[in-house]
Amino acid sequence: MTQQAFGFVRISDSHELPTMTESVFVTPKGYLEPHGGGVQWCTNEYLSSIKAAGWMPEIVATVPPRDILSRITRRFFPQPYKRLHRRDVLSEILQKVDRGTNGWIFLNNTESAALAPQLRFYRPNIRLCFLSHGVEVTDVVNNLRLAPHTTPSAQRKSRWLGDLLKKEIYMRNALDAVICISEQDVAFEHWLGSQSVLFLPRQVTLAPLELSPIKMRVGTVGTLNHGPNLHGLRLFAEALQDLDGIELRVVGGPESIGMALQSEFKSIRYLGGLSDEKLRVEAATWCAFINPIFCYARGASTKVATALGWGLPVITTPHGARGYRWDQQALPLAKSVSEMLNITKQIASSDDAQNWSIRAKVIANLAPSPSESGVLLLNFLESVSRER
Repeated sequence: MTQQAFGFVRISDSHELPTMTESVFVTPKGYLEPHGGGVQWCTNEYLSSIKAAGWMPEIVATVPPRDILSRITRRFFPQPYKRLHRRDVLSEILQKVDRGTNGWIFLNNTESAALAPQLRFYRPNIRLCFLSHGVEVTDVVNNLRLAPHTTPSAQRKSRWLGDLLKKEIYMRNALDAVICISEQDVAFEHWLGSQSVLFLPRQVTLAPLELSPIKMRVGTVGTLNHGPNLHGLRLFAEALQDLDGIELRVVGGPESIGMALQSEFKSIRYLGGLSDEKLRVEAATWCAFINPIFCYARGASTKVATALGWGLPVITTPHGARGYRWDQQALPLAKSVSEMLNITKQIASSDDAQNWSIRAKVIANLAPSPSESGVLLLNFLESVSRER
């Protein structure tokens, strides 16, 4: 693929190394919210690690173009990584680069990393670090394989998958470094051509609940039209059919899928979407948090960190615990649906809920602090800089 294939227009004929800001953090604007889902959690965790490493990054918060042509194109003729940014975002980044010192440009998630080939074209000697939330193509493949009805129609076409793979490979050719949130994504990144890759284990923020678990009650939170979530939830609910007494309380949306699951499985009680405050009250009544993931989904399950921070034992699989430091002596990981069912029965019927909460805290305390993540990040990027 050529630069012209992406419609690049040269801004300057000069390819001299510019002076750069200490660092620039490029991210979609909505990802900076203090509350929200996995992308907000991961974004703020990355930002705290960068600051702990000693950088004070200038933020470039991007928004998609809202002109009528862009909106029509995204709606009716979508293409991977097309029309994600307003035209002035590239100039804004380059202005910050040109007036500063020799630092790193951090590109948060794939939307921002799509700018990497253009930035490399205009300023060949800048240092670009991709902050991955997981390889995009893994979710597309998992949705097609496990829950194709949840996949947007455009993404079911062979051309979409081919274009996505080509552009992901091309994007990585422009990067100096990649930071991942799971061990599996390191392998995926190398497969796509990334050279220098670091895995940063997930952090856990302690926010303990006043637990008052109700026996035989467990719960889960998730996006129900996400292929791996829906697939795993259905497998676990089917296993619960043969076991009377355990109630699985489900929080999340879309409501249509949640209500359908409640109608199909007697063990499920669907609660819809809950506010943060109401979710904390609800989760305090659970014996355990269920994360039934049975495939290598994209990135890491950030909700696991939330549950561990609450003091809830998490019942999951090696796939569901990806990205976390884990001690199976404290909390075993289920290698099958039947193992997950057995662990659930053991915890949900236990007379010693406090012991299981202590075990959850053991896992939570294995997580790195922001300062530890900052040291890992700084040492890694300094080594990459020396090798350039």
